Amino acid sequence: MSFRFNFSNASDVSLNGDNVIAPEIPHIAPPAPQAAAPPRFHTLEELVSTLPLNISYSILTIANSSNAIHIPRRELYDVRMQLMAEDDGNPADAPAPQSASAECSGEQEKERTALLTFINGNEDVRPGVYEGGLKSWECSVDLVRYLSSHPDALHHCSVLELGCGTSLPSLYLLRQALESATAGAYTLHLADYNYSVLRLVTLPNVFLTWVFATSPHLVTLPSGGDLDVTAELKASFLSSLQSANIDIGFISGAWGAEMLSLLSSDSHPHSACRPYDLVLGSETIYEPRTMGAFANVFLGALGPSGRGLVSAKRMYFGVGGSVAGFRELVERRDGEGWQVREVDAVGREKGGVGGVILEVKKAVEARGDMGWDM
Repeated sequence: MSFRFNFSNASDVSLNGDNVIAPEIPHIAPPAPQAAAPPRFHTLEELVSTLPLNISYSILTIANSSNAIHIPRRELYDVRMQLMAEDDGNPADAPAPQSASAECSGEQEKERTALLTFINGNEDVRPGVYEGGLKSWECSVDLVRYLSSHPDALHHCSVLELGCGTSLPSLYLLRQALESATAGAYTLHLADYNYSVLRLVTLPNVFLTWVFATSPHLVTLPSGGDLDVTAELKASFLSSLQSANIDIGFISGAWGAEMLSLLSSDSHPHSACRPYDLVLGSETIYEPRTMGAFANVFLGALGPSGRGLVSAKRMYFGVGGSVAGFRELVERRDGEGWQVREVDAVGREKGGVGGVILEVKKAVEARGDMGWDM
């Protein structure tokens, strides 16, 4: 059995080529009979070294109540071309991914094969192998729209997005940080099950967002285009973020105790930012199989006064996940004082399943401050 997110396309989202807003209920293949990928941290410099010499991109346009939000993102066909080039022997226009061990290299090879299978087939998710990160999912657009309407979200200085994939919410926050003249130190960590998704989609989208914010003349609106990724542009990217005191890191691997341990390790090069001020998740609770692990990492990464936002469908029919199930899972954790409230509801056209944005915080008595932001 395969699993496919049959999302209805929102009329206020511009779509280009095959890099579309993905469908509503995911098409999931049977779980892979293998151990889950262990979590690993990847530096910005490591992933920048894997950027291709050229990135083809489209512009995703998201309408909100006041203006249009433009987010450049890599085209899916461009990812396909890079994967095929790597399979043909890593020519100069497709740098080989660097791994810390032969074990990592083997895992990454399996991922590349699975990603090519997904791109050329009908599966959205293959549990334990590929978790759907190449495409943008509908609820991530909802979360971008919500963040754009709530400027208080921009005041957080350390952000973690779990199950990031194309990272639309984080890209929006990053652009606001880049364009803010008064911004202080800012940490953004992006976590996805697949290392290949991080290097092929997440990092290129971060790079495109930086270009859009700092050198808009290089980005073609509204249609998108091609960006030459020169050594000079990559060096400017790294030095610019350092000068702006913006720290970006990436985490691959499965949710669970190992990821929490990695996030909280004092020996970790980026451990000073934890716990996080803001933790985000979009389309991360669609399956009961992983909902508990997601909740554990999501809550474990939040500080006592931190804020979590989860954007999801009310019900994932045929799969089993639901907003009610996640809410019950969080609120029944004895003695931890978590509270969940619905802060936004999103209707769908053409009969699509409605979306919900949940805010997760410690209850007043558990965290000793002023309570919910209103």
